[in-house]
Amino acid sequence: MRVEENRILVSTGMLQPFEPGGHEAWLAGFRHAIDVRPRYCETDQVGHVSNTSYGLYLEQARLAFMGAACVDDPNGHLRLDHVAAEITTRFVAPCYYDEALRVLTRCARLGRSSLDLEQAILGPDGDIRTLSRTVAVSYDFDDDRSKPWNDAQRAGLRALEGREL
Repeated sequence: MRVEENRILVSTGMLQPFEPGGHEAWLAGFRHAIDVRPRYCETDQVGHVSNTSYGLYLEQARLAFMGAACVDDPNGHLRLDHVAAEITTRFVAPCYYDEALRVLTRCARLGRSSLDLEQAILGPDGDIRTLSRTVAVSYDFDDDRSKPWNDAQRAGLRALEGREL
């Protein structure tokens, strides 16, 4: 099978190559997005966004997603009840200074105390620039251990996703 350069698909938590055109249906499944514009200080000498900055955009989108789902605090206050346990990122194409980027986030799997988030950073034309998968864990900071997602958190995630998880 011939795979075109910079063409990828996320399937069962893995970042896989795919035949052209297969990513539209995957992208259509996202219901949460934020917009970001890379600042000059986040770029290298030729205007490419530094690989260290992508994590900031993905984190900003993850926190906005969790806030929209009322996972961390139903009143919208910053009180995090989760931590990122694993982050996998694939850089598909570069992003540039002051470019209008869109970061998509969705919940791919909801477990007892963890969840898998899929994220994509898109360029101004909707082209995939970066893909990421994050495993986040519901966390009890007082007891220093994971804890199950409560019913309200589960309901918030289901409502935001518009489907069972």
